[in-house]
Amino acid sequence: MKRGHWVICFLTSMAFPVYLFASPLEGVNAWIEKQLSSGSTGLSGYFFLFLGGILASLLPCTYPLYPITINILKGRSQNDRPYLHPLVYFSGIVAMYFLFGIIASFTGGAFNTVLQYPVTNLIIAIVIFLLGLSAADLLYLPIFSGSHMAGKGSGLASTFAMGMSAGLLSSACVGPVVVSILIGIAAASTTVSFAQVASAASKMLLFGMGVGLPFLLMGVFGISLPKSGKWMKYIQWSMGLLIIYFSYMYLEKALLGYGFSELAVQLAALGIMIVLLSVYHFQPTDMDGYQKTKKSLFFLSGLIGVLILAKAFVPGMEINASQAGNTTVAKTTETEIKGNLTWYLDKDAAYAEAQKKGKPVFVDFHADWCTNCKEFQKTTQSNAALNAALQNAILLKIYDGTPAFKSYAADTLYPELKVGLPFFIITDQDGNLLYKTNDYLKADEMSLFLSN
Repeated sequence: MKRGHWVICFLTSMAFPVYLFASPLEGVNAWIEKQLSSGSTGLSGYFFLFLGGILASLLPCTYPLYPITINILKGRSQNDRPYLHPLVYFSGIVAMYFLFGIIASFTGGAFNTVLQYPVTNLIIAIVIFLLGLSAADLLYLPIFSGSHMAGKGSGLASTFAMGMSAGLLSSACVGPVVVSILIGIAAASTTVSFAQVASAASKMLLFGMGVGLPFLLMGVFGISLPKSGKWMKYIQWSMGLLIIYFSYMYLEKALLGYGFSELAVQLAALGIMIVLLSVYHFQPTDMDGYQKTKKSLFFLSGLIGVLILAKAFVPGMEINASQAGNTTVAKTTETEIKGNLTWYLDKDAAYAEAQKKGKPVFVDFHADWCTNCKEFQKTTQSNAALNAALQNAILLKIYDGTPAFKSYAADTLYPELKVGLPFFIITDQDGNLLYKTNDYLKADEMSLFLSN
């Protein structure tokens, strides 16, 4: 077996334990979160940062970047200097995370907040969708098609820029782990200083080195790929479908953030694929595959543009969310019903009910722009264990911008709110803190805590 194949097998074998024995993001984040959020700057703290970056880079949602990376570096690497472009690509990834650290120290939770915007997730979904088509060899993207690159645009600066792009795309996937670092930064100091900026930048630098290490190994050792054949076409199509599936995950988060129901999201995704396949199929048979895909995408973009304009300007085109399958049954000034769960919107009313019934209070800090908040809302209905546990607690939802939200954000006990949403706490009936987390994926942990 060639050395490149050994590296790929090694990286895959490391990823499988993370995937099989725990919910991937949840398992990595739960294991390393205490080390990251402690604010420690000792050797052990930096070790966990680096190791956390490596594990985060092996999560399934970063897989789409691996074949793209190999394809780019395969076409750019030179026989006399095979390590140059992989090192520059790796440096680009690390530089992006280093920049995240600097931005985090000056802006607090701005980085995490931007990741939660529906438009951010929509852009990521579109980019990954195009990468999926490119990986399936259905779309020619010069910047991501290293084997087709000529001398122009294939210099070190371009490779560095693509490395930074990979760092940006991967940051959305490893967000929960990154947020743990940002919480430590937010809790460390309330003022911006050189020491704080240096600490934040160095933490994210170490984490970025861990994230970029598998990309570096694949670039250096994974360039010698098996000879092409008809079987490689099936591999390409399978990888393309896998990448397109990940783009759907981001599309779902984006559209849920915009207020669409799950059913509407599924129908939208199905409609997009039907239109693309239909237009592609009816193109002239002698037309190049890249041109067919490009024309199909142009047609789809135009159709979506027309629908957006129609919804904006044509009376009666607005979709009633409750009729489209939204789980909201009723909403008053004091309560909001989601499925079989009733959420109090008034803090005093919630704690009065908790004292009356002797139950704990589960608090969800929520915002309509927060895509992960919407994901958690979906989980409260889809996860049977969590749903049952929440029925045995008093539920309180605090929207951003309300006086109650501002009061909690000003409390030094909750530095997580400086970083952004989502954020959840469990208190006793008198408001004493029992549990808190910023990770919306910890459904099992929340269920276990409420059950006990």
